[in-house]
Amino acid sequence: MMAAAALGFACVETTAPLPPPEELLLVVNTGDATLSVVSRDEPAQQVRVGLGGAVPADARPAAGRLFAVVAAGGGDSLAVVDLRQRRLDGMVFLGAGAGALGAVVIGDTVALIALAARDSVARVHLVTGETTRVAVGHSPKDLALARGKLFVVNANVDPCPPPDDQCPVGESWITVLDPVRLTPAGGRDSIPLPGPGNASYAAVGADGRIYVLSSGGPDAPAGRLSIVDPVTQSEVGSFGGFGDHPGPIAADRGERILVSSPTEGLMEFNTRTRSVVRGAGNAIPVVFNRGVAADSRNSIYGIEAGSCTGGVSGRARVFRPDFTEASAVPLGPCARAATIALIPPLVEAPARVGAGFIPPLPIP
Repeated sequence: MMAAAALGFACVETTAPLPPPEELLLVVNTGDATLSVVSRDEPAQQVRVGLGGAVPADARPAAGRLFAVVAAGGGDSLAVVDLRQRRLDGMVFLGAGAGALGAVVIGDTVALIALAARDSVARVHLVTGETTRVAVGHSPKDLALARGKLFVVNANVDPCPPPDDQCPVGESWITVLDPVRLTPAGGRDSIPLPGPGNASYAAVGADGRIYVLSSGGPDAPAGRLSIVDPVTQSEVGSFGGFGDHPGPIAADRGERILVSSPTEGLMEFNTRTRSVVRGAGNAIPVVFNRGVAADSRNSIYGIEAGSCTGGVSGRARVFRPDFTEASAVPLGPCARAATIALIPPLVEAPARVGAGFIPPLPIP
């Protein structure tokens, strides 16, 4: 009897563990309005997805488990990319002159995107195209999710003569919202960011704090990195040393905030020691560095833009955690902002309403 029971137990089927998520590097190529989708494990299988129209120079990709989104149509629309199929799945019209820039994706089907020219944030359902909007501060450029709240980075800039294009009209600040209802969240609803102004890029560190990069303007070009505590909703630190007009930032899974700069290269801030480890004059040399990302293994991708007027494509310089170079991945022309996407196994994108492109939907 015991032998039979043991035999029966031995025949019980077991469920094999699921494979790990597929990890993708996503890079916006503004030169040909495409999104490079690069598998971390098979970089030669790169796909460049057309984004359906001109991409703003400062557009940044954001990704969930199924879809990536990028501002397109000159900033008037949101391009929705199916990450499994590696194709453009639709466009959502955000309004003429919306000035769409930074975005975040919640769950599988909702995106929030900053509309810099409309002083507002839009909430977009990526399957139905349903769109709502709420007013925030002046010229919001990026968003961050932390502690169940949405932190909107208001650059507080206005158009100005070349070569600066946009100039600060005062200090920047952060608006804090409930990401589901788009209503003011509990606690402070506005966090001042003293400094050079033009706060443009945000990343959530492994320590749970929000790091905000202010690029400055013609009168104060030296960039600064602010540390924002999402619990107390206050700035708790501010650091210089990144040169003039630094660009997009990224957090790894350890103690690093990585800062890109077209003039300095790739720089590093340590969140534990709160110190600039590699700053202006001591950066990793990445030519015309316009973006940065870090994957789950803490490999670092420094994005070289290449030519933005034709002739030379960009590339991703891939660095090990110790900053020794591992490889380089070719990208499209004028490669810029980057992010990492994790695509879990056995999860399919939901069917969209209609086929192909979503019809333009006006914002209420």
